[in-house]
Formats: sequence, C-alpha cells, structure tokens
Amino acid sequence: MRLRTVLALGAAVGVGAAGGALWASSGAAVGAATLAAPGTKAFWYASRSTGWVSYGLLWLATCLGVSLSGRVTRGSTAALLAELHRFSAGLALVFLGIHALALLGDRYVHPGGVDILVPFRFPERTAWVGLGQLAAYAAAAVYGSLWLRRHTGYRFWRALHYAAFGAYGLATVHLLGAGTDVGPATGAVVAASAAVVAVLLGLRTWDGPAGRASEGEVTAR
Repeated sequence: MRLRTVLALGAAVGVGAAGGALWASSGAAVGAATLAAPGTKAFWYASRSTGWVSYGLLWLATCLGVSLSGRVTRGSTAALLAELHRFSAGLALVFLGIHALALLGDRYVHPGGVDILVPFRFPERTAWVGLGQLAAYAAAAVYGSLWLRRHTGYRFWRALHYAAFGAYGLATVHLLGAGTDVGPATGAVVAASAAVVAVLLGLRTWDGPAGRASEGEVTAR
C-alpha cells in the first residue's frame, strides 16, 4: 500500500479511536446515572448508543471503500481490506436495526412501526430523523447490491455504490441535527472523521484512474 494511503488510514484509525473514547467516557457516565434513576430511559439510551456504533462502522466502511477504489497493494492486503469493508458495512446495518427498533420502546416519543419505517413520519425532530431514515435505506441498498452484482453487472453495481457517500453524508447530518446531546466535543469528532473521508477522496483523485483496484477486481481473485 502506498505511503500516503497508509498515513491516511492511520489518521482515520486515530480519529475513530478518539471518537470511541469520547463516547465511552461520556456515555458511560451519563447512561449509568440515567438508567439508575426512576422513569428510566433505557430504550432511548440503547437507541442513542447503537446509533453511535452504527455511524462509526458506516464511517469505517466508507473509508475502506474509498481506499479500495484507489491504489492498493494487490493480493492478501487488498483482499483483507475488502473483507473488512464488507464486514463493517454489514455490522453497521445490524446496529442500525437495533438503533431503530429500540425507539419502539421509548416512553416519551412513542413512535409506531410506520414512524420508524417511513421517512419524515417520526413525531420528534421529523426532518432530521427523516434524513437518517433515507441514509439507512441508501446504506441497505448499497450493501444489498453485493448479492445483485452478478445479475446487474459491474458498472451498475459500481454506480450504485456511489450512494454510499450519500448515506454517510445524510447520516452525518442526521446525527448532528437529531442528536440531543451533540456538543462542541462531539461536533469536533464528527468533523474530524468527515475530514478523513475527504482526505481519502482527495488521495483517490490524486491517484488518477490508472492502476486503481476495484473491490470487484479484488474479490475476483
């Protein structure tokens, strides 16, 4: 793998670790105090925490996907990155499902199944939550395209994969707008992680079209 790609991925891991440490320290303290109080908000906190995990995994999958579309080492390293890319994307959807389903037990908002499934129907912060719902469907479509690639062809699959950037962008706006606990520190972590994606995209553009190894080429080996 080229040096600049290694440095960019190293920065990505660093930002991810910082974000995880920030969430763990603040979330553990606030969550422990709230869950121990009368009128517990267990479902609300479960939704918030799994939403953060899902967002982090979506960010990781996005970073790995951009790296795979640039110049990467052929062979085992590229195959490992491709497998990690698929695994993190799938796990992001698992936590996303828990994030949504946990809201059904919330005592304050009391959303129904239709509110969870239909964009812009959620009774609280409707617009911001609606963007998150669109992000969820976009992410699910991109991940599901893995099993349709043989039928749709590589070009269509790759074109659909660009929706992953839309999913990540919408999820970021959703997090900042719908989150009830977003402060300066949280905003800084989200901004830094978005900057990593931007840097990786810049490196991909810098590499140019020649010599790019697509995920399709990697997995075909």
